[in-house]
Amino acid sequence: MMLCFLFFSSLSLASPQALWTPIYVDSTSQVDLWTQSAEGCKCSFDSRREDCACCVEEGGCHCGETAPHRCAQCGIQHHCTNMCNMTIDASVLVAKSGKTFGQIKSPSMQGPTSCWFTFIPDINHRIEIQIYRLISIGKFNGTGCEYGFVQLVDGVNPVPRNDMTQICGANERFQPPVLLFSDEGPGTLIVKIDETTIRSQIMAYFSFTSAKGNHGAGFQPSGGRKLENTECDWAYDDLLCQADQSTCTLGSPGFPGIYQPNRRCYYYLTTSSPYTSIDIEFKVVHLPHGQCETDFIKVHNGSTSSSPLIATLCGNKRQRIVSNNGILIEFSSGLPVHPFDYNGFVASVNFFNTTASIKTSEAPVTIAQHPTFSEERDNKKTEASAITFYGNVSRSGHFDSRSHQCGHNCSFFFIGKPNDVIHLTLLNYHLRVPSCQTTLEIYDGMQMSMSLPMKVICSPIKKHSRESSGSLQLQDTFLSTKNTMSLFLKRSQISSHSESEFVDGAFLFHNEHVDGTLQPDTVCDVGFYGLSSNTVGEIRNPGLQHLFWNSPSPIRCVQNFVPATNQSITLKIVSLNKLPLDKKCQTACGDSGCRCLPTDGDLKTVNHLILSSKDNDLSCLCGDFQQEWLPVGIRSWSPTSIIYSVAHSVWNKGFHYQAEFTFHSDISCGHQILNQHSGHITSVELEESTQLNYYYFQSCTWVLDSNVLRQLTVEIESDQNRPCTSWNITLHEYGKRNPDKTGKLLYTFCPRSRNKTYALPWETNIIVIRLNAMTRTLPSFTFRWRSQITRSNTRASGVVPAQSSRATVISLAKVLIIVTFWLLIVTL
Repeated sequence: MMLCFLFFSSLSLASPQALWTPIYVDSTSQVDLWTQSAEGCKCSFDSRREDCACCVEEGGCHCGETAPHRCAQCGIQHHCTNMCNMTIDASVLVAKSGKTFGQIKSPSMQGPTSCWFTFIPDINHRIEIQIYRLISIGKFNGTGCEYGFVQLVDGVNPVPRNDMTQICGANERFQPPVLLFSDEGPGTLIVKIDETTIRSQIMAYFSFTSAKGNHGAGFQPSGGRKLENTECDWAYDDLLCQADQSTCTLGSPGFPGIYQPNRRCYYYLTTSSPYTSIDIEFKVVHLPHGQCETDFIKVHNGSTSSSPLIATLCGNKRQRIVSNNGILIEFSSGLPVHPFDYNGFVASVNFFNTTASIKTSEAPVTIAQHPTFSEERDNKKTEASAITFYGNVSRSGHFDSRSHQCGHNCSFFFIGKPNDVIHLTLLNYHLRVPSCQTTLEIYDGMQMSMSLPMKVICSPIKKHSRESSGSLQLQDTFLSTKNTMSLFLKRSQISSHSESEFVDGAFLFHNEHVDGTLQPDTVCDVGFYGLSSNTVGEIRNPGLQHLFWNSPSPIRCVQNFVPATNQSITLKIVSLNKLPLDKKCQTACGDSGCRCLPTDGDLKTVNHLILSSKDNDLSCLCGDFQQEWLPVGIRSWSPTSIIYSVAHSVWNKGFHYQAEFTFHSDISCGHQILNQHSGHITSVELEESTQLNYYYFQSCTWVLDSNVLRQLTVEIESDQNRPCTSWNITLHEYGKRNPDKTGKLLYTFCPRSRNKTYALPWETNIIVIRLNAMTRTLPSFTFRWRSQITRSNTRASGVVPAQSSRATVISLAKVLIIVTFWLLIVTL
């Protein structure tokens, strides 16, 4: 009978069954894969004998004198009687037998022992192992294998790995076979037996399967890119899929083989435009039944696992999902499940314009839509060649020349409220015709006959928000000085390329009186100034506007509050939502503020919110921050910022917060110059807050110029028993060249010292005094100084303990006695 070798490449992926390369024989007339009959043919080792085995004509070779009644595959026939610890090279196998497949049938082994098979595939081929029979190779205890296993590992070293799939069985016949695939070049099948056995054996087929197809046993993901330094994470976007010129496909690792246990894989699906939607159809879902807690597929309407959940799939549940937002697919695998007959999932991904129709499907369809799109469509007239966006209708939006019948030219006008400025970002554009026959012109205000554009972009040119590799590019951004702005797509003549020329982007109307002054050359940094902004107001997180569509990662927005010299600022975080509650970062709050503690030491990899002053992070909130800790507030006499940082910059994927600010009239702290020969400074008295996480930040500087070249003595006292890290007062030499005038450090007073007197070096008449505080309790202190004439020949400086009043009286009495004594001597 003929040997049958079939590829089921045309199998429908809707089938939940595993897909493999069937390799079998008609057992009624053939002994095994390579032996047609046990005798009846001439012997290869003795031409006089005709009682040896008859081999399959294509691929079979006689085993020789050691096994006269058996045949094996040409190229590895010398392993007939001991098929163990061997290398199978695809190129050698094809040259000798003409086949890319074969059989593994180990000899009967007695444990404990081990055996290995190394496979070396050709280029564009994957290793496929089909295990159909195990005898006395370990036992499955309900959660894993013990006393032995079979495992396929990458590479040529037969070293087992505890984190990869292990197959075992006391006496197993797997139907369908257990499928193992390897795509990382050479692989090694390890057979390990750790207990005493009488007969242990493995029977399996192997195949060097073509990895060029998207179906069947040759399935490979298409249209995406594997993320570096990850085990199984992938990224997909519309530009990558268009470059691939086919429907994108994604699947579980090793599909259609069994996937590795205890894995978490992420598939990021993003678009370059908010008018591009994503259509995902799960064609195969074949996960272990009854294991929905550990083996599942979650689809999130966003780029993080904390984004809204659209669907959860497990078992054999299939579904179709359509979204006009970014998508994250999260695949989870748990412990191995006997009899190892599951193989994961496969999904197709199609990116399409939102105006295109959606084809019907057998799978149920879930549509996840962002709420701003309906509002945005109502804000424009799709039939006009001049499109106007008004700030009193929509504060943020997206524009695209392909959505309008522009004809020869296309004009976009942006008209805001009286206190508005317009922030414009060009996401994608493609001007095809040569020699600047098509231009993009951006004007600050409405175009006038004599006005010059802010920017002119000439054809031919192409710009996408993402490179072909998927990485985000820097975008062209423009900020108006008025409440109007205009953009023109101008063509000198209509050509065959005109219809495919386009520009799309995002706009934002920003009220500087309410939302702060936008900073030049930034996307979202704003400033609030005590003398010009509202004295009281509320702020919310940026990043939810269309302006942030595909902005370069990460999003980092700074809202800076600058009090005047006679002011202080209070900032209070009153709500914090959608901050990922993961274990990548912990928040720890204490007397000196809240701190972010990322597990990998890199704060840039997690979403977080910082209250900062200059180079000092006063408080940081991240990860497991508890809502009951709110509000977190700070009273500062220095410029202070709220820094909003999102690790992954996909639109609408940040977290939400709300804060309140108040500018106070306050002259107690700042940079002041004191000219008196003697005087004192007393700490500010305020009504202290009862909130748990309310802090005071003071960085005050006084320049003391006593204006006399005499001994300058200072005395500092405090009734607080606080650590130096809570607050302290430092004395410095005057540093003329330094911005804050602080020079060499002379002395540091800590509140636990309670009372200290410090005599400065002789004739030092100018010093700098600094108060440094970050604490829940407002500092309490008194600082006194005096200049005096010293007649003694000894002029020492340093810290002198403060004397009691009684000691002072005794010292004066001693002086009077000495003076009286000398007067008597002079009189005599």
